[in-house]
Amino acid sequence: MFHRILVPLDGSAFAESALPLALALGRRGDVELELATVHEPVPSFAYDEWEDAARSWSEGYLADVRTRVVEAGAGPVTASVLSGRVSEALERHARGAGVDLTVMATHGRGAFSRAWLGSVADAFLRHAPCPVLLVRPDQDKLDLSLERGLTRMVVPLDGTELSESILDPAIALAEPFGARILLLRVVAYPIEIASPYLPHTVHMNQAIVEEAKASSATYLETHAESLRERGMAVETDVLVDSQAGHGILQASEAWRADVIAMATHGRTGMARTILGSAADKVVRGAHGAVLVYRPDLERRGAPSDPRHVGDPPGREEEG
Repeated sequence: MFHRILVPLDGSAFAESALPLALALGRRGDVELELATVHEPVPSFAYDEWEDAARSWSEGYLADVRTRVVEAGAGPVTASVLSGRVSEALERHARGAGVDLTVMATHGRGAFSRAWLGSVADAFLRHAPCPVLLVRPDQDKLDLSLERGLTRMVVPLDGTELSESILDPAIALAEPFGARILLLRVVAYPIEIASPYLPHTVHMNQAIVEEAKASSATYLETHAESLRERGMAVETDVLVDSQAGHGILQASEAWRADVIAMATHGRTGMARTILGSAADKVVRGAHGAVLVYRPDLERRGAPSDPRHVGDPPGREEEG
């Protein structure tokens, strides 16, 4: 399970919406909550009084939140006012403090929901040294006395070592709540090499899909049995969809999942957006929480069979 959880705060009620789930984890084991806010130095031409006032406000705010969290029944709670650029300060602190989970709020769904990816969360997710649990606000008014739990989790796998790296963090999150896990694999319909209306093409494509589904079911069941031996309640499902992200969201809706857990490349530069298309779509489109993990990229493996991955060649949606 997780033992040290970081909750970044910026003084807003929106950011504080991550607290109930972090607090619920804290009540369920030997967990220390680390509250942190970042004081960004004001420009050099500003008055010294502004700098002092800003830091004083940050310290007072964080002390107040800590008091509320402790009164709500948390275990050990520490609070830190960091300095510097926000994402860099949070990353540096997470590494130095041995944080093994960060819980932070995200904006809601819809056309403008990408806005949050453009700033702190974007930069932090690129380099986070630990899994990040993204939480959507579900209360009009924050009430730390209300218990927040997780009951159903979807874990997409695609046959790669990268996707399977989410399993341990997913178990660490699901186990304290006794959450059920659905292991999911999305099979893409093959790219047509001839007219899809020709009978032989239809039969060939159908045969490819059925073979992929059977192989995927065996693959998922192998992992499911391993998790069941660890005391987890696990089911499996294979579905066909032209896009992995869409398929993951559809399955999560149908299974009434309140959290999706998945690994991501988290590539930087022009080649990729922060998460890659599949994970990006899931983060933007999920109703509930999303657990995102960016493992060491050099350790990722190759898919066992490219026909079984969420998208066929030319239409990849890399997590």
